[in-house]
Amino acid sequence: MANPKIVYTPEGGAEQTLNFALPPREVPAYQKTAVRHDNVSAAGIRESVLERTDEFLEFTMDFIKAGTDLANWQAFLDYALAGAAFAYYPDASLGASTNYLLEDTELLAARQAPGAYTLRLKMRKQIL
Repeated sequence: MANPKIVYTPEGGAEQTLNFALPPREVPAYQKTAVRHDNVSAAGIRESVLERTDEFLEFTMDFIKAGTDLANWQAFLDYALAGAAFAYYPDASLGASTNYLLEDTELLAARQAPGAYTLRLKMRKQIL
């Protein structure tokens, strides 16, 4: 299994690919959140109105190397922080992808060691 990749196209630019140098950590099987309104009557009858179910992908990149790798992440994050969609491929060698939007509005590439950084991302599945 190959590492993941992210493909995005900046406005007025060419398609860009962010290849993960290492696999992400702490990737859940799935994460869903229901936006629902519940009402319980005096008689104890419950009524639920479901607006939508949101799907998220959240993971940690433990090692982003200073230099080209960090610059590639910075270019992608500049694009994604503006609210633009991107394709996430969990396995870069396969053609299956899912479109996401960055849920985070604030990101920190924290220093892990000299020349190495860590980053935590939360992405919302895009509904077309």
